[in-house]
Order: sequence, then C-alpha cells, then structure tokens
Amino acid sequence: MTSFILLRLAIALCLLAPACSPELQAETPDNTTQEPGGNGTGSDGGSTNQEEPMTINITAGGKTFTATIEATETGKAFVAKLPLTLDMSELNGNEKYCYGVTLPRADKYFSTIAAGDLMLYSGNCVVLFYGSAGGYSYTRIGKLASTAGLKEALGSGSVTVTFAKP
Repeated sequence: MTSFILLRLAIALCLLAPACSPELQAETPDNTTQEPGGNGTGSDGGSTNQEEPMTINITAGGKTFTATIEATETGKAFVAKLPLTLDMSELNGNEKYCYGVTLPRADKYFSTIAAGDLMLYSGNCVVLFYGSAGGYSYTRIGKLASTAGLKEALGSGSVTVTFAKP
C-alpha cells in the first residue's frame, strides 16, 4: 500500500514539476502568454516585439511639427497613405478636420481631448485638435510632440496641412 502511494506521489511530482519550470510560457495579467524574456502580446493583438514609435511631420502655415503615430492598425494605415495633403476646415475654434481619408477604426469615447491630438472621426475624417475638446468617440491616430505655435500655424479658417514621413 505504501509503495502504491509513493508511486502516485512520484507521478504527481513529475507532472507538476514542469509547470514550475521557467522554460514554459507564463501567464501575464492581460490574459496573454509571454515567452521568458519577451515583451508579450498585448490585449490589442500587437506583436510580441515592442514596435518602434512611428514619427511623421505635419506642416501647416509654413511651420512643421513632429507627431508620434500610434502603433495600431489605424496608425499604420495612416502612415501607409503618406505623403498626404489635406484641405482642412475649421470647427468649433479648436479643431481642423477633413473627410475622405478612410482608415480602420477602433472608436473610443474621449471625455477629454488635448491640443495636438490627431484623431479619426467616424472612420473617414482626420481631425487635428489645436484646442481642448471632449465628449465624442474617436480613434487615436497620434499626438504632436509640441503644440507651440500650432494654433497660429493653422489659422482661423480652412488650411492646407501636409502629413509626411520625415
């Protein structure tokens, strides 16, 4: 009887020991798996390697601004369309917008939007904010590194804005 118990205990230990091994995949807090030493896969379906931030130049009113583009399906699709020159219209004294640029969307409600946010509205409207806003659903495309001089460069009416790779 004792040898039967010892045999069962030995089998159980053999089955459980690999579960404690660092060589196996570990569960991460966002319910995805991660190889030891890797960066894991995020809940948004990103790759296991951290991606380099994408930067672009945005030119308006003779001034160029640098923006960091999100490493998302929307951000990548936007960068793939560059260079892009848009005639952007004024709205609400805080944003410039242009319909006709269709991109993948993953809308999220934003209670606060800051100057320098580059957003996608309704899947086909690029919006560049030069003032604060909020209360609408957008897909974030990216964000300007600095908004110094942005309001002046965009002016008070319609403006031509060029988005390009550096």
